[in-house]
Amino acid sequence: MKKKAFFGGSFDPPHTGHLGVATAALASGRCDEVVWVPGFLPPHKQNSRRAPFADRLAMVKLLINGRENMSVSDLENRLQLVPSYTIDILRHLYRETGEKYLLLIGADSLLALHTWHEAAALVKEFDFITYPRSGQEVTTEKLLRNWDAPTAEKLAATVINGDFFKISSTDVRFSMEKNTFQSNIIQQDGLTDEVAAYIAAHNLYNF
Repeated sequence: MKKKAFFGGSFDPPHTGHLGVATAALASGRCDEVVWVPGFLPPHKQNSRRAPFADRLAMVKLLINGRENMSVSDLENRLQLVPSYTIDILRHLYRETGEKYLLLIGADSLLALHTWHEAAALVKEFDFITYPRSGQEVTTEKLLRNWDAPTAEKLAATVINGDFFKISSTDVRFSMEKNTFQSNIIQQDGLTDEVAAYIAAHNLYNF
């Protein structure tokens, strides 16, 4: 059975940094497929600076189109859980497919994992793949502040090798909001041509 990694996020918009994380996870050999799962955003929380789920899903499809061992799921939109807890989504996937997905997260999320909903159960029931982030070094010593020794060692061992990506979706949105012409969006750093063209064509992010 293929080992699938659950890669959740708002992907608002999805960018080349996200793609680098997914590519590194596959290259690590710890998973055979990365499943991108855009998060559900309730309609009452959407505004002109946030893209609707359908657009974020479409942009992920454009970003990963033609890339082997990557797929996208609309699961969160189908479930529409409020609040949407990661452990609930993973448990649903297990009940639905019989597969236990690995959870692909960043080092900053791993260091804050103890604050997550049902964190202890999440660590017990599921395995992780952790991508490094600049300024967020993961060590067993740091993890021991919030976890017992066996768990801290287990979590520290989930970190894979990878380059640091300075780009963030927030930075991309902010930069686009300051632009006034569609032609500027096409030149936005961190966006593939296809995603940039989609943003311009659908007038996303109130530029």
